[in-house]
Amino acid sequence: MKILVNFKSGFKQIFIVPKSMLAVEFRNMAKEIGGKIDSIEFSLPTRRPSNFTRSELSEGIIRLPDKR
Repeated sequence: MKILVNFKSGFKQIFIVPKSMLAVEFRNMAKEIGGKIDSIEFSLPTRRPSNFTRSELSEGIIRLPDKR
């Protein structure tokens, strides 16, 4: 998963992070690298609506991709 971190210094860094990494663990690692964090943006792969069943669309259920 790609994560964009905006630091308070104005510096921006994109991290490639495994899905299994905990958010708190990632935040602490990013702080050590760049200092105080202003914001974090998570980027998930886009999914076409055709990948969803009608019941999933009506219920707002989104399945995560299988681990490989």
